[in-house]
Amino acid sequence: MPTYGPEVIGPPPRDPDQKFWDPEMQTMDPEARRQLQDERLRAMVRAVFDRPVALFKRKLEQAGITSPDDVKGVDDLVNIPLTVKQDLRDSEAAAPPFGDYRFTDARQCVRIATSTGTTGTPTLSLWTRHDLWVEYESAARNWWRMGHRPGQIITHAHPAYLYGGGIMLSNAYEYFGLLNVWVPPPDTDELAEQALRFWMRVKPDHPFMGFSTGRFFEVAKKLGIEPKDAGLEFKAMPGFGMGKGLPLMTAGVECYAYLGGACGQLPGAHVHEDWCVVQAVDPATGREVADGEWGNLTVTTLGRDNGVIRYDLEEACALLREPCPCGETSIRGLWGGRFKDLLSSQGKRFQVSELEGALRQVPEINEPTLEYVVVKPTDEDAALVIRVECLGEHGDARARTEAAVEKHLGIRCTVDVIERDSLPRSGYKTSRVVDR
Repeated sequence: MPTYGPEVIGPPPRDPDQKFWDPEMQTMDPEARRQLQDERLRAMVRAVFDRPVALFKRKLEQAGITSPDDVKGVDDLVNIPLTVKQDLRDSEAAAPPFGDYRFTDARQCVRIATSTGTTGTPTLSLWTRHDLWVEYESAARNWWRMGHRPGQIITHAHPAYLYGGGIMLSNAYEYFGLLNVWVPPPDTDELAEQALRFWMRVKPDHPFMGFSTGRFFEVAKKLGIEPKDAGLEFKAMPGFGMGKGLPLMTAGVECYAYLGGACGQLPGAHVHEDWCVVQAVDPATGREVADGEWGNLTVTTLGRDNGVIRYDLEEACALLREPCPCGETSIRGLWGGRFKDLLSSQGKRFQVSELEGALRQVPEINEPTLEYVVVKPTDEDAALVIRVECLGEHGDARARTEAAVEKHLGIRCTVDVIERDSLPRSGYKTSRVVDR
């Protein structure tokens, strides 16, 4: 009989005092890492021709690449056309249900999921055991950077079922060795209360942080629960608030869920380059923009059973290459938001997150949480219309909010202050942009 150990469902233990989860890969010489990337890219291109993987084979042939030997390494990626999500949707529609862009048969996989569908028809994702291991190992680097250690209690409220994010996060936590407290998304006050009551019984070592954090604070206020009694507090995550964008930590479950993680010493997130090539690309030319400039986040995954080549997520990305004092040697990435969320008003272009930064300067509209929507501009010259909830007397909240937006973004706005609970609530990703 074979002897099994806990490493079957998790990694070998680490010294809790060591600096990195995977020192060999995280501190690898950049030239050696590039050689590893070249090797893994060549293997991926060879699989495209040998299996074949029809969608990517067409892309390669479109670029005049007719043999695996035509791609020597990462420098040749510039010759390959970009793939966007609509290409995946079209592929699945033409060859249902899985499309013609898979490297492995669905029956060789162990998990299937759909995307959220926030940008159109949901696409399907497939993972083999090896693909999941890549994600879990990548996630473990992030948890370790954040100070998490096996044996601690962690919590989250990601959706489940066909959406892949919840089960991916839960299993990544469990693989790492955390006690995983998975509560339901707070779609209703009753579900939010269920989570709050449980956290009061089993208090996490790290507070809940996620898209719906504000919902839990809001319901705690209604119930008279002190947030800290349920392990809730707004706690800054490493790398957030540093530089012009957020740390580039994910490319979505359909591409690479745990793409990178922030160390907190310099802006951006360290990209896990042994498992991917990340580029900031000008979509008009397909070429990379200069370091530090915004381009389209374009990812080629490496070393997976299922992967993507030159996948353009149509999101803003900037790359930074100067050495980091933390000791990690990979490039760092900044995320600037989805281009579909980019707003334009009075000659200024900005993300919803930048607007939110201005709204958070007005205390009255942030008690107990900030709840707002912005009306999608249709007239470039008109004042931006924002609807924001306020608890109790409004006072001069309108004027102060309009002044904060003008100071922060340099644009005029008209603020409609409305009563609490007037806007729809969401247990996961809240839509902040509405049509007039």
